[in-house]
Amino acid sequence: MGIEPGPQWRRLLKAAAAAMEREAASFSLSDPDTAERHLIIGITGRHRRAAQRRLRLSIAELEAHVAAQFGVDLKELILTELGIEVGAARRRRLERDAGVGRLLAEARRSSLSGAAWFGSWLEALRSNGALAELARDGESLAPVIRALEALPVDDVPMPVLAERMLGDTKALASGRSRGLLLRALSAWRGIEYPEGSEAERELLEWAGIVSDDIASQVLVLNLPITGGVVGEWMRSARGVPFRITLQQLRLEPFSVAASTVRVVENPSILRAAADALGPDCPPLVCTEGVPSAAVYRLLEAATGARLLWRADFDWAGLRIVERGLDRFPGAEPWRMSSADFESGVKGIGLRGKRIKASWDESLSALMEAEGRAVMEESLLEELLEDLRLGT
Repeated sequence: MGIEPGPQWRRLLKAAAAAMEREAASFSLSDPDTAERHLIIGITGRHRRAAQRRLRLSIAELEAHVAAQFGVDLKELILTELGIEVGAARRRRLERDAGVGRLLAEARRSSLSGAAWFGSWLEALRSNGALAELARDGESLAPVIRALEALPVDDVPMPVLAERMLGDTKALASGRSRGLLLRALSAWRGIEYPEGSEAERELLEWAGIVSDDIASQVLVLNLPITGGVVGEWMRSARGVPFRITLQQLRLEPFSVAASTVRVVENPSILRAAADALGPDCPPLVCTEGVPSAAVYRLLEAATGARLLWRADFDWAGLRIVERGLDRFPGAEPWRMSSADFESGVKGIGLRGKRIKASWDESLSALMEAEGRAVMEESLLEELLEDLRLGT
């Protein structure tokens, strides 16, 4: 190339490269300066007024001019001057689309492909670019889909499931595979993607995956358990708060022989009940926040028992109670009415996403209007009186 293009060529070549990438036949240059306008006049052989804000020319015209002026192909000139390989982006896009197509075809061979949530999950992964990233990195959805096909499981530790389905005990502890699994479970359950470790744990345990069956625990007081070593421990722990792990609950068959079991969120309530009532306190279970797999495993053994469930008057607390009532159809809210909220001491400001309390139509609106939470501890005297009277 004997003659070098001047600076007036730079914007023109860049616009031409973008047009060729789109396979467009022509392109335009906006707000050209005098040198750029004269260049386009020379290329096209048509006069352009200085007042024109946008000048259009065809790729064919430009190609012919570049060949005559510089003796090279237009694509070669663009690569030399701008370092842009025309067609490379399109080639990458086609490769990406082909990779995404392969992933989707692979997923549709799954036994889950007929489920509406599965299709929604795949569409979300396609829309947010996750499938494109997988295709780019040469990875597959197959391991995560195998894990989904095995769900729900019966309180299987996460490392065990990860080793069995993904070949790596830590594959679901963090990273891409965990995110893909959580998005799938969210779609399956029909909820938004979990925010925070507690919400993630609760979602995984909904599918029977526990992070650690020793770390998953439940705090109890005076719970009459029969069967196994846990039953022996509880007989000797009358009046004393006792912590039970999921691993212990899985050792041997057991049952909960209680007519009524009350469930609270905060350990301070259970501790106060132990101090005030000791062995005379009715059976009490504490979730310590979002219920763990151990909580659910224990309460599932309380067949025939009346479950009375409560938590803090905040959005997280309402969500805890709502899920408890949903999981155990015979369960009832305990001091979770609008009147109970109004009688409590208003504390910190409400945070998080609003949830409607199905058991009291006016409760959520009242809480939202107040804008402040009522913690369980502010109702301690009423709760202790209920426990004392067994009401």
